Amino acid sequence: MFFMPVEIGPEMILNDSGIDLNNALACRLNFTGDIGGNIDVISPEPLVAELTSNFLGETKAELTWEQQFGTLSEMLNMVCGNALKKVKCRRPYKLGIPEKITSTDLNGTAECTLIETMDSKMAILLSIHVGQ
Repeated sequence: MFFMPVEIGPEMILNDSGIDLNNALACRLNFTGDIGGNIDVISPEPLVAELTSNFLGETKAELTWEQQFGTLSEMLNMVCGNALKKVKCRRPYKLGIPEKITSTDLNGTAECTLIETMDSKMAILLSIHVGQ
């Protein structure tokens, strides 16, 4: 949907990912069900602008913050939905609404998975909450 080739990169500590967390855009999606937790997506702002431009067919100069957050949110919905459908469960998962988060909301010492593009990378961070 975003017209950009990507590869799943290595797992590593978020602070060691090379992504400047202070200048990145990030959003979080909470989920509950047999297991609960949240998935965060963290991306450099220029990559989000390029993804949004590709997704909407608009130039980067025309993009609003709302459009960029909407693209990041849609991508997060797709990732979360695809991941959770692969987990066998007794009861359906309930997904929250993607919310904007900042670098202070992120656990920089958590392990993340990098998603690499030709020129940049983003990170996906999964947190599981036991006992949900």
